[in-house]
Amino acid sequence: MVDNDHGTRTSAFLAVLGLPAFGIALAYTLVTTYLPVLIERLSGPAITGAMVAGEGVLSLIVPTVVGSWSDATGTRIGGRMPFVLVGAVLAITGLVLIPVNAGSLLGIGIGLTVFFVGYFVYYSPYYALFPDLVPDAQRGRSQGAQGTFRSVGMLASLSVGGLLLHWWQPLPFLLGAVAIIGVTVVLYLSIRTRLQTTSPESTRNRTGRAREWELLRDQPDIRRWAVANSLWETAVGALRVFVVLYFTQGLGLSLPQVSGALALVGGAAIVAAPVSGKLADRYGHRPVMTAALWIFALGLLPPLLSTNTYFIAAIVPITFAAVVLITLPYSVLMGLLPDRQQHGIGAGLFGFSRGIGVLLGPLLAGLAVQLCRSVDVLVFAETDGYSAVFGVTSAALLASIPVLRRMPTHRDGA
Repeated sequence: MVDNDHGTRTSAFLAVLGLPAFGIALAYTLVTTYLPVLIERLSGPAITGAMVAGEGVLSLIVPTVVGSWSDATGTRIGGRMPFVLVGAVLAITGLVLIPVNAGSLLGIGIGLTVFFVGYFVYYSPYYALFPDLVPDAQRGRSQGAQGTFRSVGMLASLSVGGLLLHWWQPLPFLLGAVAIIGVTVVLYLSIRTRLQTTSPESTRNRTGRAREWELLRDQPDIRRWAVANSLWETAVGALRVFVVLYFTQGLGLSLPQVSGALALVGGAAIVAAPVSGKLADRYGHRPVMTAALWIFALGLLPPLLSTNTYFIAAIVPITFAAVVLITLPYSVLMGLLPDRQQHGIGAGLFGFSRGIGVLLGPLLAGLAVQLCRSVDVLVFAETDGYSAVFGVTSAALLASIPVLRRMPTHRDGA
């Protein structure tokens, strides 16, 4: 009975800790998926892409500063929660500004910038709460719980965002704001008694960026992790930006048909997130991630060879593999840090490596589409070049396999 009670309390705590991922993912997906519809009405695709791609620039700067700052901050509610609260206020402000200024590119740009700054201020210390509060033996499970909530938020936004935008233009953005308010309040009320004042440490006299470069220089495993994670984010970033255009422009499917495929993505992600964490805890991170890489990379090859839509059925195992690569890398990094108390630095490093992928993925994929539009090889010409996106994605995934293979296999690492 005692073990059952303990297990129940642990599950409840991990659920509360993972809940903010739902609100963050819901708001983030609503903005990155449906805001381009509003921008497109005022400009062309080039400006639309440039405005949304600003996320990559901010992700190279903000997480590092905030992560290391939260390591060095001491308050009655710990070093992380003040930044989470400030980030929530900024993100909510941006979500309100976007629809209010929907008729102005400048206004939308200001709202989008405020939202992304708030998003990064929020998620770096939020991610650092996991290693702060969760025992090493439950790292995979905790990331699985967080990944589940993130997947549910993504599914909800993909499924209803377009309908909400059709009903009333501000509605999806206001829903994102309400979601962030709700999950942040629940998080604070649930864990405030576990938060402690941060004590000074010898490494805190260095800036976050200097400490990150020091880790990359002196820790080969962390260096390999950063390269691999950037490649994984490059693959995911390329798909996120261009997969809808591949279906609509490349295959000629309607948006309702594409929405059905995206619902499959969200449904598969909900199943994959908790399963990936349990598999990692049982078999180790590296074997699980290696299998996911092969499934993901090889599963993307059919669209390079054919325009037959039957391959859409493979979207479920591909999504499962992709979610593994989204869910597990952070817990791998936490196991590689030489100083387990520098979780903010780790969150900043995670954001920095992710930012490289966010920049490279859309850039390389867009260039590949442009160059392959008139190339009569494979099905490039038939899809107006958009099938080249899958070549870029597969190449990034396959390139990461030898890097991952050189990372440690023990439970505290990969």
